[in-house]
Parts: sequence; structure tokens; C-alpha cells
Amino acid sequence: MEIPAYFQTIAEVGIGIAGFSGLVVALRQSDGPLSEIQKYRLRVLFALSFGAVFLSLLPELLTNLQVPDERVWFDSSAAIFIYSLGFFWWWIGPSRRIAKVAPEIFNWRAFNTMAAGHAVILLLQLAVLVGYFETRAAGIVALGLTWYLMHAAQQFIRMLFIQPRTGSGSEPDSDLKRQLDD
Repeated sequence: MEIPAYFQTIAEVGIGIAGFSGLVVALRQSDGPLSEIQKYRLRVLFALSFGAVFLSLLPELLTNLQVPDERVWFDSSAAIFIYSLGFFWWWIGPSRRIAKVAPEIFNWRAFNTMAAGHAVILLLQLAVLVGYFETRAAGIVALGLTWYLMHAAQQFIRMLFIQPRTGSGSEPDSDLKRQLDD
């Protein structure tokens, strides 16, 4: 079976987003550890971009392991479903904590848009798993991975341009650290 070339492109874009974000953090970082907000943003970005990278390589790996052609897209879709479910479950808690302690950097509209997109991706992958879209499974898998890249890019842009207040008497990072320790 021939795996579409755009899966390789998805992997390359994911690596690019992760690499540029690491460079931005390194150039912006003052001495000392990363703030809790920076850690949150990087975790989200890396989970999405590296998820896209590794999951986009899965169809090729399955093909090379001689998994039957009809199972390659089913298994890839199942992996995206499981990964998306895990990411979604993890992402909600830290996002809500960030919204409480640093509301100036949290945009509920953007969060709800990304959450709705992840819900659609979950439903589409589930539809593939129950037998719908059999002939379009490769496209559904690619759509899920592309959504990961779009969310990672959105996170990267927010890291660049939307920063928490400093020097206003508010200490969002220490408040967040306290909440995470509770």
C-alpha cells in the first residue's frame, strides 16, 4: 500500500513547530527555570506537535510491519483516538488553572474553538473505528493530525505574542505553582 506523501509533510511541520518554539523559549528565557505558564504552554505545544509527528509516521510503520492494508488506517485512527482522548482529558485541568491565575493570557473563545475541534476529531476517528468513512479513513487520519498542527501553531503564536502581566502586584506564576501543588 502506498502511504500518501502528505503524512511525511505533517511530520516535518510538527518537527518545525517544536523546534521553533524551543528556539523562541531559549532566546526569551532569562536565567533561571521556566515559569509554570511557560511549562504549560510548552507541554501543550510539544504534546500536539510530537503527537502529530509520531502518529503521522504510524501508517508507514504499520505497512512496513506487514499489517494488512485494511487494518493500517483503522489502527492509525484508533491510535489518534486514544491519543486525542488522553490529550483532551489532560489539557482541560491545566487550562482551567491557567485561566484562573493568569486570565490576561487566557482566551475562552480560543480555548472553546480548540476544544470543539478536538471533539470533532475524536468523533471522526470514532466513526472510522465503527466502520464509517472506510474509503476516506486516510483523509480522516490526516485531518486529525492537521488539527494537532493547527492547535500547536495557535499555541506557538500565543507564546510569542501573549504574555502574562509582570510588575503589577500580581504573581500569576506563584499562584499557579501553589494551585498545582494542591
